Amino acid sequence: MKRGIAALAFLILSIAPLSAMAQGARGQGAAPKPGGPIRRMADGKPDLTGMYGADAGGANYGLERHDKDFLTPGTRGVVVDPADGKLPYLPWAKAERVTRELPEHGYEDPTAHCFVAGVPRSMYTPSPYQIIQPPGYVVLLFERMSWRMIPLDGRPHIADNIRLWQGDSVGHWEGDTLVVDTTNFNGKAWLNEVGEIVSYTEHVVERFTPVDSDNVKYRATVSDPVVYSSPWTIEINLRRQQDEVLEVACHEDNGDLQDLKAVRDEARAKRNKEK
Repeated sequence: MKRGIAALAFLILSIAPLSAMAQGARGQGAAPKPGGPIRRMADGKPDLTGMYGADAGGANYGLERHDKDFLTPGTRGVVVDPADGKLPYLPWAKAERVTRELPEHGYEDPTAHCFVAGVPRSMYTPSPYQIIQPPGYVVLLFERMSWRMIPLDGRPHIADNIRLWQGDSVGHWEGDTLVVDTTNFNGKAWLNEVGEIVSYTEHVVERFTPVDSDNVKYRATVSDPVVYSSPWTIEINLRRQQDEVLEVACHEDNGDLQDLKAVRDEARAKRNKEK
């Protein structure tokens, strides 16, 4: 019992400082500080190269707006379509989502076991990332030792029987907007720490639209007919920073994971005792 209480206390303390990220209106939140003219490559396409931080409004703790509760910071809400800011869950998925938010299910979040965050979660976890543009590609480098290589040469997606945590991404330019189409997911990722859901049928279309030299409007539309009754879209602002990618290694059986396991085991023991 004491270990379970200690684990819950640890989780509360570890996420509390991030609650400030969740303030503001639904969507992008406060207007980004303007920069200069859009930076461009030699071919005239926008130059997205640099380090970025996301004004994610606490999306890693829920895409819909909600107030702070016992374990989870409040979130601004980043869903811009549907207009009500709600994810259009099918009934079974809504029930599963509620179950995943229980403290004893925190151990099941794949990122706690060092798996990569998936898409679009990689774009709003609370850590910076780097974008580089070698010829024919856009590459995203994330601190927890993962990456996305996005070819721009018009190639098709890989064979449907190949399934990946980050999916298979291909990109193209529509004017000044980089459009990235991603399929071939394995369906194992969570969208955030409260367990919002995607399946193997997930299909994501992302749009990176530079606003000025330092800000990029990021929109991601997710279609997943196994989980949702219709597609939905999130929007956040990415701001260029003076920073660098650090080596943030994830170690299996780390202390956090053991605390989460203790909470899970205590809940299981309680249920078994009540049978």
